[in-house]
Amino acid sequence: ESLKKEYQIENIVLVADRGMLNTDNLQVTVDKGYEFIMGERLKVLPKPIQARLINLDNYHHQWMSSSVGSQREPIKVRYTVLEYNERKIIATYSEKRAEKDRQEREEKLRKAELLLKNPAQLKKKAHHYYLKNTEGEKYVVDTEKIKRSEKYDGFLAIAYHAKGLSHEQVLDHYHHLYQIEHSFRTFKGYLETRPMFHWTNKRIQGHICLCYIAYSLLNQLQLRLIRQGTPLTEQTIRTHLSKMQVSLVKQADQYFYLRSKTSEISQQLLQAVAEKNLPDLLSKEHIIKYL
Repeated sequence: ESLKKEYQIENIVLVADRGMLNTDNLQVTVDKGYEFIMGERLKVLPKPIQARLINLDNYHHQWMSSSVGSQREPIKVRYTVLEYNERKIIATYSEKRAEKDRQEREEKLRKAELLLKNPAQLKKKAHHYYLKNTEGEKYVVDTEKIKRSEKYDGFLAIAYHAKGLSHEQVLDHYHHLYQIEHSFRTFKGYLETRPMFHWTNKRIQGHICLCYIAYSLLNQLQLRLIRQGTPLTEQTIRTHLSKMQVSLVKQADQYFYLRSKTSEISQQLLQAVAEKNLPDLLSKEHIIKYL
């Protein structure tokens, strides 16, 4: 409520993945006056609802992702919409996702063949690999479970309760969740937010603060690259930044800064952050002009 008053926001829409979708979370969200867009657990919906959502004869609409400046390949899906339990459900279908689902299942079945040779490892893993225990620790492939799994290949469902948003806008907002997930991977991986080995709260706070500043600078650089029409992935930026070096060279009584050889991408990075073009060789006395 304070956010709404301070920034004069009429409504706030909560966007979350399927892990957040349960009755209590939805009730709290609605009671607080928020709207929501959340991943829906398609497989736990009532059978009649599932039957309608996995019937491609009901899919009369198409949507394509429109992430401006993104390095990700555009996603094109077919979708259908229905109302259920005081919310709307958009179910999407993608051939690319269907192929991915099939490949993941085949990989699990290959893993199942290896596990069948060592049943002692299966007690807590069998259901993950389409196996079932028949009798006396004897495991076999659960063909019925495989058939059930195949019905959902390529399908994804989204539940939402948000006024004033078109179906395409809902899909677009949910699609952008990958950016949040990618941010967490960057924090935990490249920026090494964790694990951290500090003895005091002050050092822990400083560690996290530095990681946040580094991420903010990286994100700002990506936005500038997008604005100048040369979007780059985070991995590409890191790779080329690590190759950009300056050496301090002494000749006679003078010191010079010698820049390493620049690539086309390095030039794009420099253009995004520097108002002036940096020369390859610069005297120590003149370096201040370019800071």
